[in-house]
Amino acid sequence: MELKKSVKNRRIGVILTFLSLCSMVIIFEYCKIKQKVNIFIAIEIIAFIIFSASFVLTFIKTGLWGFTHKPLKKLDEREIALTSKSLRYAYGIFTVIILILLLSLAITNTPIDVVLVASLILFAHILPASIIAWTEKEI
Repeated sequence: MELKKSVKNRRIGVILTFLSLCSMVIIFEYCKIKQKVNIFIAIEIIAFIIFSASFVLTFIKTGLWGFTHKPLKKLDEREIALTSKSLRYAYGIFTVIILILLLSLAITNTPIDVVLVASLILFAHILPASIIAWTEKEI
């Protein structure tokens, strides 16, 4: 794992990634409800481009994606401890967010669609790496 980017740049990348992922889901849901696809398709494409760029720069280029998806046999003791800590925090946060989301969808009687599910799966995969990107100091 290479954390050559400054903490500030990694944090900006994490924020951009999450905001663009959320905006893609929100714009899709809004277009589905209002049926005004033509107006928001450009914004959706821009959000996707921002998401892709920030994901590649923040998670792929730094090696965070690969680091959090490595088998335990390929990690040393410090890396195992770091991964364990990030996974513990990430899935605690993920659980609370999912429960709040499911409760709000149940209260509003809103169905869950595939775009939301896919974004939540992606969110679950990038959250541990985001915690590492956010907390680890520069090397």
